[in-house]
Amino acid sequence: MLPLSKLPARCVAPGGCGKLLQTCVWRAAWLRETEVEAAREHKVSLYTLMNWAAHAAFKAIRSEYPPLQRWLVLCGGGNNGGDGYEIARIAAEAGLRVTVLSIKRTKPLPPEATNAHTALVNRGGVAIHEVENWGDAAMSEGFDLVVDALLGTGIGGAPRGDYARCINWANTLTVPRVALDIPSGLNAETGTAEGACIRAELTVTFIGVKPGLLTGRARDYVGRLHYSYLLMGDWLLERERQEQIFCRRLSSLHLDWIVHPRSPCAHKGMNGKLILIGGDIGFGGAVIMAAEAALCTGAGLVRVLSRAQHAMTLLSRCPEVMVEELTEANLQKGLEWSTCVAVGPGLGQGEWGCEALAKVLAHCQQHPEKPSVWDADALNIMAAQLQKGGANPFATPLTNRIITPHPGEAARLLQCTVDEVEKDRFQAAKRLAETYGGVALLKGPGTVLYTAEGMDPATAPSITARSLLSTRYVLVDAGNSGMATGGVGDVLTGVIAGLLAQKFSEWYAACVGCLVHGTAGDLAAEVQGGERGLRATSLLKHIPICVNPPQKHQSDTD
Repeated sequence: MLPLSKLPARCVAPGGCGKLLQTCVWRAAWLRETEVEAAREHKVSLYTLMNWAAHAAFKAIRSEYPPLQRWLVLCGGGNNGGDGYEIARIAAEAGLRVTVLSIKRTKPLPPEATNAHTALVNRGGVAIHEVENWGDAAMSEGFDLVVDALLGTGIGGAPRGDYARCINWANTLTVPRVALDIPSGLNAETGTAEGACIRAELTVTFIGVKPGLLTGRARDYVGRLHYSYLLMGDWLLERERQEQIFCRRLSSLHLDWIVHPRSPCAHKGMNGKLILIGGDIGFGGAVIMAAEAALCTGAGLVRVLSRAQHAMTLLSRCPEVMVEELTEANLQKGLEWSTCVAVGPGLGQGEWGCEALAKVLAHCQQHPEKPSVWDADALNIMAAQLQKGGANPFATPLTNRIITPHPGEAARLLQCTVDEVEKDRFQAAKRLAETYGGVALLKGPGTVLYTAEGMDPATAPSITARSLLSTRYVLVDAGNSGMATGGVGDVLTGVIAGLLAQKFSEWYAACVGCLVHGTAGDLAAEVQGGERGLRATSLLKHIPICVNPPQKHQSDTD
């Protein structure tokens, strides 16, 4: 069994406060505005910050690609281009052969970028070409690495003209591409790419991690992410304590901070009674996988209500569960018995599923203290009622509910297009939670969670968990493309429900459940040697590892 420590890091950060600071996600606009304040408090110029960034990037690149000696640096007309001029000078001074390709400017460079350009020109020894003069002469010089410093975090919309041409040309090259701060063309706030965008193998980002590096299309363009806080760790930590961060990023690195051992005196009653409802004819596997996942996560007792013909299959595969046919009487009895509810996996959208969901809704409304997770066909039934118009009881906001849509389900629930959801995943998650109440978990690369209610500090199992989950947004940076297959969402439902059963809050269960689920998927892919061909059931054996991380760092439970 692969230990958590063997998973490749999604974001590399320096030691010290780097582990905490890489959980902090800051709005790119806020970072741009506060750079001046940061420089003033550190009593340095903005050009000095640029120099720090260039040195950090140079160090990261040399660490990743030590043999590569011939660099091409692409420089735009803003301060991102200034970073490029500065790293070109540093690389040349280190003895590397450097060529600079700059976009023809229609207006002067900003002051800091001007300083960097002047320092490079004064040093000499570096060929600087403008795009319109770029041709066979420069191409013949040869290079084995490209540094992208064309466009920074302020871009809005698709790159145009020479920028788009240069980006598209760079993407045809067969050498590594490294982006400074963010790949040119990628929206730093949302992770969308509306046009040409650099496909980097490595991105070195500065001061703070931006939302657009983690979600949307980011994984197509960012490559490995290296984060440098530029000697500003204390300044950033103070802003973190003041809760100025936009979002919290969780990765497998943080499991031991947020998942704590259960009481040695725990018994199955303390670990909850989950009722799981689903599995229409032809879809029994969904509810079976959800039930197994809940048990692997630590639920005390799991009762499944499904079609009668699924009982033998479920019991033969998972004898720990209790199974009954989904009838009105059994549903009423099961709901009264349960301490939490999961509904949706394989439920179907016929009369059988709709009637069951209506009973669940009524029960959750009458018992606001009882949490529930709604997924799959539960969400499809909600959306179908919206399409019919008129009164929609399923759309009633519930503060004790977690909904877990993928972008297609989210679009139906919000009555918009998938493109509109993906254009701003943070806003979509917020709209879902504000419309339907409770917690919204928007699946996808860089899963986004939002709580409409905020977290009650009293529900956090530890001081660290309280701190990490104090934001309205959480982004889970775990999981992989191999998990884009049938049944993986059902496993997620079971993991979250298993945590709800153990009396964790809806917000904690959704955030930690998503992290556990994504990390289990990464472990499964690592064990089998790749992402393609991953099966939902492959995650199950890795879930117990994720909910029982090493305890050597756990000393702050309160």
